[in-house]
Amino acid sequence: MLKSTVHQRLTDLLIQKHEELNAIRLEASDGKSNDAKSSAGDKHEVGVAMVQLEQEKLGKQVQIIEEQLTLLSRIDSTKKHLKVSLGSLVHCENQWYYFSIGHGLLHVEDQAVFCLNPKAPLGIALLGKSEKDEVSFQGRKMVIQSIF
Repeated sequence: MLKSTVHQRLTDLLIQKHEELNAIRLEASDGKSNDAKSSAGDKHEVGVAMVQLEQEKLGKQVQIIEEQLTLLSRIDSTKKHLKVSLGSLVHCENQWYYFSIGHGLLHVEDQAVFCLNPKAPLGIALLGKSEKDEVSFQGRKMVIQSIF
């Protein structure tokens, strides 16, 4: 499995999510302006407040994705790592881990890859380790087979 393929797939997913959230924000914004033109009263004010809260929530989600995209853009997906660090693709027995952002499970080339933040508990356990090192995590031992 190529690290650059994993990196690109993750980037593409984030870009898609960013576009979807922006489209939802735009729809909510249009709804808010339409609500402003409709009836007056308490119901109207509650409706506008709910739309505003949804806008703020979507704005925070967009901001998080933008931060994740910025972090991904700083990772050189062609660099070979000798020790596990940010940007490493790690193969441990039957599992793949990509040290980048905490995205969770990603499917690439019929393989499951867990995208981990290096500050996550498993990330901390693997960080700085080399090929053939044995790592214990939550009572389970695993051997690092390869690092890309």
